[in-house]
Amino acid sequence: MTNLTVSSQAPTDWARQCSEREFLFHSPDWAALLEASFNVKTHYILDETEQGGFAVSSFRAGPFWLGYLGFPYGGMVGNAVLGNALLQDLRVSLSGFPPVAIRIPVSAFAESSVDLDFPYVQTPETAIADLPSWTPDAASENHRRDIKKAARSGLEITDARGSEDAAAIFRIYRDTVKRHRGGLRYNKTYFANLVDLAQSNDRVRVRLARLDDNTAGFIVVVRHGFVACYLHGGLNLQYRHCRPAALLFSEAIEWAQGLGCECFNLMSSPPDQQSLVAYKERWGARTREHRTYTVPLRRSYRFFQLAERLYGLVR
Repeated sequence: MTNLTVSSQAPTDWARQCSEREFLFHSPDWAALLEASFNVKTHYILDETEQGGFAVSSFRAGPFWLGYLGFPYGGMVGNAVLGNALLQDLRVSLSGFPPVAIRIPVSAFAESSVDLDFPYVQTPETAIADLPSWTPDAASENHRRDIKKAARSGLEITDARGSEDAAAIFRIYRDTVKRHRGGLRYNKTYFANLVDLAQSNDRVRVRLARLDDNTAGFIVVVRHGFVACYLHGGLNLQYRHCRPAALLFSEAIEWAQGLGCECFNLMSSPPDQQSLVAYKERWGARTREHRTYTVPLRRSYRFFQLAERLYGLVR
């Protein structure tokens, strides 16, 4: 017997709690976006004793379902505290539900440290931890020079609106991934839904750098509590000389400051992309080790592990 209840519908007052705390990644709005973009099932877990909880988004991976707590950032809503006892209860509460395991992102820049008795992988996570005191002088000389060059180039920074902007964003994202020989994790529908959500939810910001009616670059930044999270960005190589990324990043950081955010999280990077980590650090950020824990829920998880390793060998 546990104190956790599981539902495919958001608990009473859940949306209000998320709105009051400025929590995006556990909100029904975010769940609806993921469900409309991918093959995703959402479950809300409520700790009735502590009057708090979290959302779990389960993604289809071949014949398996894999859950993520608060995708992609993690964290909790209300008074519930993430710990080993709660996760043991979670294993019991979700035993009859689809995911074979739950992955739990734990930010290295979270207010309180979390040390769980489950396996984890580490990735470099980069953030401006003291955002209120950040000034443009904290950025590297190269970044400051690029910002000035972008400002002189005639680039215009605007909100993304409509299907044409969403399509341009997806093309830049797709081309960027291909250049780095990566795999496409996000689809055109997802970016279209992000653009739509940004029109109705001020915690989501999708911005374009435009020149001569063409999209030179884009950035997606969201507010989650007192943290601004950089989710996506890219540039059209045709306009690389205009330095659109520098202008987009500097504007996003200043936007987050204006909201009173305490941290600008540039999120985790692949361990083999140290140049990306270095680029992020040149904004005056620091890098720590992010952990993603895995909590197995079913015996079939070992078959998922095997399939995941095989996929990694042939990808």
